[in-house]
Amino acid sequence: MPSGVRPLTGCVLLSGSLGTIHAWSLFVIPLEADLGVGRGAMSTVYSVALASLTVVVLVGHPLFRHLPGAVITTISALGAAGGLLLAAEMSSLAGLVLGYGIVFGGANGLGYAFALQRSAEATPDRRGWALGLVTAAYALGAATAAVALEARIDAAGPEGGLRLLACLILGTGLISALLVGGVRSTAGGADRTLSEDDRRLVGRLWAAYGLAVLAGLTALGHAAAVVQEAGGPDGVAVAVAGFTCAVGGVWIALVADRSRLRRFLVGLPLGSVVALLLGAFTGHGLVALAAVAGIALAYGAVIAVYPFAVNRLFGEDRYPAAYGWMFTAWGTAGLVGPIGAGLLFEAVGSYGLPLLLAAMAAVGSAHLARPLPTELRESGP
Repeated sequence: MPSGVRPLTGCVLLSGSLGTIHAWSLFVIPLEADLGVGRGAMSTVYSVALASLTVVVLVGHPLFRHLPGAVITTISALGAAGGLLLAAEMSSLAGLVLGYGIVFGGANGLGYAFALQRSAEATPDRRGWALGLVTAAYALGAATAAVALEARIDAAGPEGGLRLLACLILGTGLISALLVGGVRSTAGGADRTLSEDDRRLVGRLWAAYGLAVLAGLTALGHAAAVVQEAGGPDGVAVAVAGFTCAVGGVWIALVADRSRLRRFLVGLPLGSVVALLLGAFTGHGLVALAAVAGIALAYGAVIAVYPFAVNRLFGEDRYPAAYGWMFTAWGTAGLVGPIGAGLLFEAVGSYGLPLLLAAMAAVGSAHLARPLPTELRESGP
């Protein structure tokens, strides 16, 4: 087996297990009924999880130089499983925020950031391929888990679903730890400091990335509810969104290493506008499902292409710091989008307005990405 295949496989498995965080919308409606809270309040749990994930991605990367990969993977799996079990045992909104939002979200960020960095280091000649696979696996995790989780939630309630998810993540995480091995990260050398020009570029990437992912995070956080509102098959919405999101990531994995990335940074948000407008104005269930799938497809490609673009722009040493700062845009979008969509749904009784606002954000993302370098330079080791 080539030296890079084993750790890449471990990173893909770890990412897939942690991507189940996006299966949250399966829990929303049954938890609302159990706890007697509204859509806006319940959306807070998911948004806090994404915010916690973001904070750990920003501050956690120095650990990768000091701890073996197997240790980081094990910590992530144990923390994620522990947070889910805590959420299952505490039958309150505050308990869900603590367990699912803070603990699960934070452990998720540690594992996801590690999987991205370790996969790129393991395959230096095909970083676009590796990063695309890891992000695709993150999306696929929600889709595959949705099949088992929906049946478990129906049979044992949302608490049973959370416990099953904890077991799945723990088992997969321990296998991943064996595959990634004890190697420490090689990134973070003397050239890791960002210059003033670097910070300006990160600022533009931050705004473009945040506006681009706003639609995807809103749709993933409310996928089942969006389709249900239109009278469609809400039970398959999470799986469909997850699978199409993964397709977007695999597509980028196949083409990123030989493509002009700016075309994707501009074109993908514009492509998502069509799906967003379709979702905003349709009243047909299957059309709503297709719209959610289209939004997820574009989102999966966006979250795959941006890490590779940052890797090319900043090089291997400065990539962790640059990506960490840019990734806070993802957390900001995750905090604003799902909560905002939930509150607007309660106010107007429809997801049309949130999806329309997300379409406007996508247009803004494409506009901000246009001045980026036409040829993103190759990063060095």
